[in-house]
Amino acid sequence: MQKYLTLADGTQWIGTAFGDRSVEGAGNLVFNTGMLGYQETITDPSYLNQLIAFTYPLIGNYGIDPTVNQAATIGTQAVIVHELADFSDHYSSRETLDSFLFTHHVPGIQGIDTRELTIHLRHTGTQLAIISNQPVTNFQLKAASLPTKQLTPQPVPVQTTQGSRPHIVILDFGEKTAITQELVARGCQVSVVPATSSFNLIQAYHPDGILLSNGPGDPEAQAAVLPLIRQLAAHYPLAGICLGHQLIALAYGAKTYQLTFGHHGLNHPVQMLATGNVIMTAQNHDFAVDPASVAKTPLQVTAVELNDGSVEGLTLPGQTVMSVQFHPEAHPGPTEAGQFFDHFIHTLTQEVVANA
Repeated sequence: MQKYLTLADGTQWIGTAFGDRSVEGAGNLVFNTGMLGYQETITDPSYLNQLIAFTYPLIGNYGIDPTVNQAATIGTQAVIVHELADFSDHYSSRETLDSFLFTHHVPGIQGIDTRELTIHLRHTGTQLAIISNQPVTNFQLKAASLPTKQLTPQPVPVQTTQGSRPHIVILDFGEKTAITQELVARGCQVSVVPATSSFNLIQAYHPDGILLSNGPGDPEAQAAVLPLIRQLAAHYPLAGICLGHQLIALAYGAKTYQLTFGHHGLNHPVQMLATGNVIMTAQNHDFAVDPASVAKTPLQVTAVELNDGSVEGLTLPGQTVMSVQFHPEAHPGPTEAGQFFDHFIHTLTQEVVANA
């Protein structure tokens, strides 16, 4: 069965359908340069209503392991690959990528030149695209007719050692489960609450610290939460990851902007300014903090991306507020950035001891 990928600028690719062959979808088209971790990528809530094109030519060869999903549902609108593996071979595999996408009603298209597609996006920037079962004759009408998906975060009961310290409350803007797993593995008690939660509700958890999670979309669309972020920072140590990092920047007066084609991959070099050390990081974002605007705020830049100089870390002198643009939990990606969790937890532990 043929499937059609049509971009807003009129370019089109024709391939073969996989996944849920009856479903069509529309959203911003982005490319991911990771050579592995396709399952974690597809289930990352930050890809809500986006079409993901994988640059690595063969996808699906080690199948699907249900224990590594980053969310219970898939928010991405479609998956685009050059070649889908005919069979999967791994001891932890329980099904193929094809059947996994079918179960979750996500369409896929294979057999197109993803290198050509990626080069096109690098030149034109991220743009709206449609995956359809028939050629698209009226792009805007077709895009408007296709449904979008929604995130509906709910309070999550996390299995941790009750009474353990520190206790961290995560504000869920679209959290990857690996964030919770990394904190629990370091001995923390974790509670996950919707990002719309009130200060009083969060306070009732008696947290030692707050973490703002990753999530999809334009951070400026979350303006309503900025007063809450400042209020939380005045009472608790505060950390942010990806979207959470951008929201901390906005809360203190900095600006954000949309990148031409985003950072979606596992090999982004980031320099930590305090030490000069360079770490390899996993990243997944379409917006970034404007470095010129940070200079007009009390915030300080702590890390930069060496490919394009974008802001990768912030801190607020005089308060325990810190953030990173990259994904310290990885899944997929290099794990050396996990030192961010270690630093935040060490800070919280010191405060817990001081307040004991």
